Amino acid sequence: MAVVIGSGVDGLRAAAMLASTGAQVQLIQESESAHGLAHPSMPEGNGHVLVDGSFRAAAESVMGPLASAATPRRWVAKNGSLESLPMSRRGVAGLFAAEELSDAGLRFLERRVRNNLIPLTGEGQEERTYREWVVRRMGDPAYRFAYASYAQRRWGLQGDMMSVAVARAFHNPRSRPDPLVPAAGSASAIENAVAVIENNGGEIITAANVREFVVEDGRVAAVRVGRRKIGVGDQPVWVARTPAVTAGWLGDALSSGGHVDASCLQAHDRVRVLMQANPVVDGEEVHLLDSDVEPFRVAQLSGHPGCIAIDLTVSPFEPDPDVEELAGVVRRLGWVDADPTTARVERHHEWVPLWAPVVHPRLRRLSLAFRALGVAPVGRRGTFAPIGIGTELMLAARYAGDPDPDQREAMRVLLAPPVKDEDLDASFRDFIWQ
Repeated sequence: MAVVIGSGVDGLRAAAMLASTGAQVQLIQESESAHGLAHPSMPEGNGHVLVDGSFRAAAESVMGPLASAATPRRWVAKNGSLESLPMSRRGVAGLFAAEELSDAGLRFLERRVRNNLIPLTGEGQEERTYREWVVRRMGDPAYRFAYASYAQRRWGLQGDMMSVAVARAFHNPRSRPDPLVPAAGSASAIENAVAVIENNGGEIITAANVREFVVEDGRVAAVRVGRRKIGVGDQPVWVARTPAVTAGWLGDALSSGGHVDASCLQAHDRVRVLMQANPVVDGEEVHLLDSDVEPFRVAQLSGHPGCIAIDLTVSPFEPDPDVEELAGVVRRLGWVDADPTTARVERHHEWVPLWAPVVHPRLRRLSLAFRALGVAPVGRRGTFAPIGIGTELMLAARYAGDPDPDQREAMRVLLAPPVKDEDLDASFRDFIWQ
């Protein structure tokens, strides 16, 4: 029986994908339920499943029928006004104070000329941080007034402390599959994943406290859960938890350097607050650029008419946000009927990976060490990457049946964003692509 360890819905989906291949799965969940959610009917992110056509049938085997969805229309909020993306020239001008506008335009043009003269990969122009990516394309004023506060609130790190990979993944124009949504809703998709595991002879153990991995002959042979010892057999153990948690279970079997690497790879929590409010824009997402607000996005979710979802990133030690204060924020943006008494709060633990500039060599070393020990990181938490519904299923499918899954190769195929010369044309008119 294959063993999957998780703490939420990404672990559940990974286990269901493995079960859909015919494997018997033992899913060990830290949470009190199979999915770890307080409100399973509330979609994650914007609720979209992003898979290409060739993988749709496999995704539906886990989540149930999927239906086509419109590509979301995005807006930005700045200085009390809303502007649709891509922004007009007037909208861009509204991002800057009057005394900064001419400097911002001049710096942007300067960068455009310079980028046309310098190849993307040459002339000492290597980009290591989020800030360097933005400044190279648009100039320092664009970063300071349009990106810095937003990046801090969305990912929980200052731009100088964040890897360039975040900007490449979220701000690069790239082709993406047409979005899909669970036809019967998010809760139904979760129920379907549970049924896939149980119908294939699997078992779901909830409220389980994993104590340690038992390592024999250099590989994980069993998992201690409370007083119970669960054998892994000759298959790798799938883990949808952060590297730091996995390293703790490995103990002395992982080198001291591996523990240091894992301790440097942390994650923040994503909090979503759903409350009643009528739409004020013809679009699904409003990204908040103002520096004096806590949320980074307000979304209007399919299947939840008359409601908005407010998204925040918080550290694991911060309490849930005050819904009265959030209602005040969105009222100032135009949702005057936002009703905090109807609020539902969903907290996704370990959901926002903190990609620091030095994260990639650490991830490489850890992935090699985990692979040698028979640990296969999976799901959003385990892979420590900003993957969403669909991508995590494709990753799990690549692992299924492989006694020695290569995380680095799987991630390279699924997640590596394209880096092309034309990406230097990225503009704050578009602001965000993902």
